[in-house]
Amino acid sequence: MIHQTSIESHRWTVLALVLFDTLTLGFLTLGFEMVSSRLLTPLFGSGIYTWATIISLVVAGLMCGYYAGGFFADRYPSFGLVAAIKVGAGIYFLLVYYLTGGPLESVLSIADGDIVPLFVSGFIVCFPPLLVLGAYSPLAVRLVLRDPALAGRVAGGLFALSSLGNIIGILTTTFVLIPNFGTRAITLSFAVFALGSAVLSIWAYSLGRRQPGGA
Repeated sequence: MIHQTSIESHRWTVLALVLFDTLTLGFLTLGFEMVSSRLLTPLFGSGIYTWATIISLVVAGLMCGYYAGGFFADRYPSFGLVAAIKVGAGIYFLLVYYLTGGPLESVLSIADGDIVPLFVSGFIVCFPPLLVLGAYSPLAVRLVLRDPALAGRVAGGLFALSSLGNIIGILTTTFVLIPNFGTRAITLSFAVFALGSAVLSIWAYSLGRRQPGGA
């Protein structure tokens, strides 16, 4: 009975952590899209070309992240991989924070006109962190799913929660954070949150290793 209670407690802990990560990483994902638009518009303006570049690179990063995340989730379905995703995102946010302090402007000299520099700088700012964050979604499904018959409901519920995080991230970042704190400060705070949250995932990983059959 004690053994069964321990397993059930572990499963509820896993579910709670996955729901927390799904919501907060969803917030970071599209919150950072809004931040990246403000990082690039001083260099390239806020016209349709800038937005088309940002959106396409964000979607491309998520697309590659979903695929890579599905590949690794089948092989390493644990909170250790969740922690690695958060650490990777956090470190790259720190890099973006550094680059947008001045070094990113050097991209303007790589070619005549704005299109090539826009795509290069947009790729540098947007693609890698969105790839890393996108890898979490299939892993979340893999961590929670126990019964294949519930796969549709589990995946649908998690993607809906992630989309809720996206909406909150867009609105909060646009209407609250950017006007009051500025884009570089927000980027730094996103980095700190991702790295701090990774500690929670490392704890969950160590907890799972102590559980019978835990991941």
